[in-house]
Amino acid sequence: MDIRSEKGSAAANVVIAAAMVVFVLLPVFSAVMEKQILNEKARVIRDAADMANIGTYNALKTENLGRVLVDADRRKALDIFRELLRANLRLDGELCPEEGSIAEGPVVIQSLEMYMDGLPAECPDGTVIDRPAVHSRLRVPVKPSLYRGSILKLLGREYIELELHVDSEIPVNN
Repeated sequence: MDIRSEKGSAAANVVIAAAMVVFVLLPVFSAVMEKQILNEKARVIRDAADMANIGTYNALKTENLGRVLVDADRRKALDIFRELLRANLRLDGELCPEEGSIAEGPVVIQSLEMYMDGLPAECPDGTVIDRPAVHSRLRVPVKPSLYRGSILKLLGREYIELELHVDSEIPVNN
């Protein structure tokens, strides 16, 4: 009489279940969580860029505010944008991260455009702008968490570079 089970070995079932957890469930969970973490970091950076965009309102030339023409001092707008971005993302004067910054390396302002006239217009990223607005594009390096960090190290990289595009309407009364 054979006393072996026809269902298989209990030890084999445990090993298969453990392998499924380690090689399937944990990596899938990690990938989903990593994506959520990156989305949250991108949201924080977009919010900081949006506030910096809106802050360029202070660069508007006040002598023209009562007229149809709205104009701004573009150099002053860039200075205001940089200063507010530095404060919101905890960056130093060279746009490198300080203690507690969400950025992990130097932030690059790829473009900052002000759309005041000739509207509607299209920003470089394809958004149609029909009211006075500021367009900014940033590249911000962030460190990944969990498994993606290990994968990047194997590829010889430390950061994921988020490229973010933000268009913000400037509050003008016309």
